[in-house]
Amino acid sequence: MTFSELMASYCVIVNGGSGVLVNAMSQDYSYVLTAHHVLKKNKAENVVTDHNSKQLKVLDILEHKDQDHLSKYDCAVIQVEYVPTIAQQSFPACSLPDMATLKLAGFPGTERQSSSPMKIYDGHMTDVRGDLIVFNINGTPGKNAIDGMSGGGLYYVANDRPYLVGVEFGMDSVNQEQQYGRVQCQGLVRFAEIIENNKTAPMVPAYLECFSRLKENIFSFNVINKSTVINLREALHNFADSLVAQGMPPPYELMSKYKGDLLIGSCHANDIKDKGLWVAYFEFLIISALLDNVSITDDTYIQNLERRRRMLYTSDGSNWVGKLELILKAARKFLDEDGIVIVASPELGAELLPDGFEVDRVIRNIALAPGAGPLDPIDRVERAIYKSFVLTHLEGLRKQCVVLNERLFAETEAGLAQLHTFRKNFNAFIK
Repeated sequence: MTFSELMASYCVIVNGGSGVLVNAMSQDYSYVLTAHHVLKKNKAENVVTDHNSKQLKVLDILEHKDQDHLSKYDCAVIQVEYVPTIAQQSFPACSLPDMATLKLAGFPGTERQSSSPMKIYDGHMTDVRGDLIVFNINGTPGKNAIDGMSGGGLYYVANDRPYLVGVEFGMDSVNQEQQYGRVQCQGLVRFAEIIENNKTAPMVPAYLECFSRLKENIFSFNVINKSTVINLREALHNFADSLVAQGMPPPYELMSKYKGDLLIGSCHANDIKDKGLWVAYFEFLIISALLDNVSITDDTYIQNLERRRRMLYTSDGSNWVGKLELILKAARKFLDEDGIVIVASPELGAELLPDGFEVDRVIRNIALAPGAGPLDPIDRVERAIYKSFVLTHLEGLRKQCVVLNERLFAETEAGLAQLHTFRKNFNAFIK
C-alpha cells in the first residue's frame, strides 16, 4: 500500500467530524482518536464509520476525569470494536524537524457526498509547543473547506511511511478573518493521558501487537548473494508462522512481563518498545525452538526457557564486549549455572566473544553481593558460576552460522534439511 492508502485506511468519520484509528495493547478493542467537540452528548448517539463506509461498533467514550484536562484539551478517545488490520506507527511531535512537511487526513463536510469524501491536505509544521502543533495547509483554504476535518490524523512521512504525530481540532485563530489555512493539532501525549486516566490498555505500535508484524524483518542475513539463503529464510519464516499460530504470546504481553529485564544496564525507558529489540527477540524464540526441537513457544515454554537461555538488548551500537560486566551481572541475576546470554544490539559487524577474552579480569571486578566491600574478592564457587555462562552476540551468530556458510545452504535441499543445518551450526555455539 502507498502511504496515502495507509492514511486513508485509518481515517474514520465521527459524527460530523473525523477520527483516526490506532492500536491498543488488547485484541478486545481498538481506539479512535478524535476532537472532543465532534462527540454527541449522549454516548449512544455517536456514530463511527470507516473509509469503506462500514459502521464500527462503539464500545465506550473515554474522557479525562480531570475537568481541567477536559476543558484545556479538545481531545477524546473512542473505544471501538477490534480492528485487526491497523498497522499504525507514531512519531513524537517534539522530534519533528523545523518546517517539517506534514499531511492531514480527514473528511471535510463539503466533500461528504462526493465520490471521494476522504481528503489529504499537504502543508508544513510552523510551530510545536507543549505537544500543540500548528499546521499550515498549502493553498490557505478557508474554514468552510476545513470543517469536518476536526479529529483527523496529522502525519509525518519518512521513508515512504506515514507516522501519526497528532490530531487536528480547530483553526489557529479565534478571529474569523485570520482563519485561513492554519490549524491546531494535539500531540498524541494528550490522548495517552486520557487512556491512562481511564485505566484501559495503552496505545501500541503495530509491531508490538503480534510477532507476525515483524516477520519480514527477521533473519536478514548479510550474505554476498541473497539468493543463496532465500530458501532458508522462507523455511524460517514458515516455522515462525507456525510458532505464532501455536500460541506465541504477543510482544506487548512480554513487554509488560519483563519490563527492563530484557535491557542491558540503565537504558532509556522507551528502549523496551524498540522495534529492533522485538525483531531480535522473535529470532531468539525461533532459534531456541529449533535448538530445543519444539513446535510451541507459548508462555509455559518461555517460562521454562528463562533460567537457561536469555536474550539481552541494548540500543547502544558501540562494541558489546565493553558491556561485559553489566551482561555478566544480568546473567548471574537471571540464569542458572551454564546459562546462555545472547546479546542483541544495532552494532554493525558485531563478532562473537573470543574464548576467554577479558572474562577473568571482568569477573575479578565484580563484587560478590550488593554492599560488599570494594576489595572483597568473589569466592571460588561464584567465580565458577560466572565462568560457566556462555556469552555471545546475535549478529555474530548470524555471521558464523549462516553468512560464512552461505554456499553450504545454497547446496542443501530446501526446507527441513536447511533447518537441520541451521540448528547444527547454531548448536556449535549455543545449546
